[in-house]
Order: sequence, then C-alpha cells, then structure tokens
Amino acid sequence: MASASTRRRNTDSTQLPPRRWLAAVVGATALAATTALGVVAYRDLSQPGRLPLRVIQVTGDFRELKPDEIQKTVVEVIDGGFFSCDMQKLRNRVLDMPWVADVSIRRVWPDKLNMVVTEEVPLARWGEDALINIGGGVFRPPSLDGHLGLVRLDGPAGSEQRVVEFLQTAASAADARELQIREVRLDERRHWWVRFDDGLTLSLGRENVGYRLAQFFRVYPSLVAQPARRPERIDMRYAHGFAVRWREPAAQGTAAHEVKMQEKV
Repeated sequence: MASASTRRRNTDSTQLPPRRWLAAVVGATALAATTALGVVAYRDLSQPGRLPLRVIQVTGDFRELKPDEIQKTVVEVIDGGFFSCDMQKLRNRVLDMPWVADVSIRRVWPDKLNMVVTEEVPLARWGEDALINIGGGVFRPPSLDGHLGLVRLDGPAGSEQRVVEFLQTAASAADARELQIREVRLDERRHWWVRFDDGLTLSLGRENVGYRLAQFFRVYPSLVAQPARRPERIDMRYAHGFAVRWREPAAQGTAAHEVKMQEKV
C-alpha cells in the first residue's frame, strides 16, 4: 500500500496546476506571434525601397583620397535600403579605389552609413607604374606625380615583401655611411643590385647577400677616402675580395678600368 501511495504522489507531482499550464500556453503563443510579426516586419523593411540610406559619412586621415569621391562611388553601388544593402559588395567597391588600403562600414539607424577609410602609405615605387607599401602590397594610382622621388624597387612576381625587407635592412646601414639608396632590384636570376644616388652600382649576386652587403658597408669608407677617386661599380660576388670599377675624372678623358682588390679583414 505504501508503495502504491508513493507512486501516486510522484505521478501527481509532475502535473502542472491548471493556472500555470494556461499561463505557459499563453506565453508560448504570444512568443510565437511576436516572432512571426518580427519576421514579417523584417522582410517588409528589407525590401530595396524601404528605409533608404540618405547619409554617408566618410572619415580618415587623407593625403590623396577625397571624401566626396568616396561618397560618389558609394552612391553608385548602393543597391538597397538600411537592411537590404549588400555591405560586402559596397566594401569591395571602395577597396578597388586607388589609394584605399582598408575600409570599415557600419550602419547607423535609421538611414546612415559610417565609413572609416584607411589610405595607402607608399614606402617606395615598384617598377614603372606602381607604388608599394611597407607590407609589400603593390597598388597602382592613376599618377605617380609627387612620388617620383621615392626609392625604386623591382623584382619578379611574388618577391615584393622580400625586396621591401632588403631595403629596410640596407637603408639604415646606408644612412650611417651617408649614402642614399635610389634603386633596389632583384632580377630574374635572383641577383641583387643596388644603385645609390651618386651613381654607384653595387652587385651582390644570389648567395650570402646579407654578408656581402655588410662587407660592402665595412669597406666603403676606405674606397671613398680620396675625393678625386670615386668607385662607379663594385662587385661583391668574389669569395675573398671584390672588384671595383673606378670613375675616372672627366679631365683625364680615359676609359674607366677595373681592378680587383683583395679584401683585408
């Protein structure tokens, strides 16, 4: 008898009182109705003609970009309202603009787009018609006017970051020797060339490039110790030395000659 009574009490304890059961049903029904209304409202507001975007705010630190040109580009691409506009398509179109490095876009209720645009900062020229940033990213503005004084870099496709890193390494050592790098080139044979603003050309070859570059900067002061005798080309590819072609004074009118100097460590 006690066991049957216990089972009856356990069974009864799982049943909701009528009022609580009714409240649960009403609450669930209300939630379903609210969700359905929300979905219908969102679909309605997501129609292209609903909640048009009227304000486009562009901010950023600009030297080359013009906010009104960015706004014009955005207006041409907008294909919907506040909810329906394709943000990825819009972002891609802005990123395609010359001088744009990055952009973030945020909707602001009820009709505004807030855009923060990051402008490219060129480190050097790349090839004939492009610029390159410190991250090795190449971009091609409509004109290089105002940037022709930058160092020129060049190299095969895929070598951009490597050439940038070489320039950063060489530039600090060159500054210490009062040399200004004008060009760094990695040719198709992976041979490194450096040209300085005084016309000196440096050949480093393919192997032990870091060591050869350091050796060049070590011996350079002794090579220019005599103002009347300046090197025109230095070839560092030799195992135990280097070759120098001297620039003859203009008054002598003789052809430049090449001599090989034994390195002194």
